[in-house]
Amino acid sequence: MLREASIADLKRLGIPRDRRVLVNRGRGNDELAPSAELLREFLERKKVLEERFGRGSETAHNRAFVECAYEARFRRQIEEDPAALERLAELAARSGTEDVYLVCYEGPEKACHRRILLRIAQERFGAEVEVTGVEPPAGSGPRQG
Repeated sequence: MLREASIADLKRLGIPRDRRVLVNRGRGNDELAPSAELLREFLERKKVLEERFGRGSETAHNRAFVECAYEARFRRQIEEDPAALERLAELAARSGTEDVYLVCYEGPEKACHRRILLRIAQERFGAEVEVTGVEPPAGSGPRQG
């Protein structure tokens, strides 16, 4: 099965190194990480929202995710990148015989691109996936006004 985990989960769940796929930038799988531009825009919006909701706020994080149209933009990035799709296909195939964990920073209470990767692997390659964290509402797009 293709699963998700945060970096904090690695030790707590005892996930073996050979079953971890780090999907944050600079960890060897950049084709599965958000573009520098998308990440920058998200972090800028999150910082503004944290002034209102508090530093580290789940609300600020999740609203920024929705307001910068993260899901639609990240999906487009992955679906237009043959290397990303090839890597996801490999992981989907591997997950048919063993649990494989997509790993990033965010805990289950914050939206994360690894859940989008799980959905793409499920939709395109028939991977069995387990999503344990929050996901933005379907059809969520950029903020209006």
